[in-house]
Amino acid sequence: MEEEVNPPKKSIKLYIIVYGVTLLVFLCYFFFISDHNIKTHRELNKKIDNLEEKIVYTKNQVGNAYTFEQLYADSSLLEKYAREHLNMHLPDEDVFILIHE
Repeated sequence: MEEEVNPPKKSIKLYIIVYGVTLLVFLCYFFFISDHNIKTHRELNKKIDNLEEKIVYTKNQVGNAYTFEQLYADSSLLEKYAREHLNMHLPDEDVFILIHE
């Protein structure tokens, strides 16, 4: 008659403890120490949100006179918009802004 060989209960508990500790150490490393830690992800998410807000602001600002696609497609229209609305000029130019009272 063959008896089933069961591992002792102490070794099963030891395996569970070793597995749990290994898993805990790995999770701590992954979330706090590695290059992909939580702090880095928060900073990157803040940068992404800030850039998305700037994109919306720029599209709204450009959208007042011309659409973003029009300015992107036509460089002369972009130059005209920059000169008229953003008061930009070339380095060798003098620009005079007249204000009517």
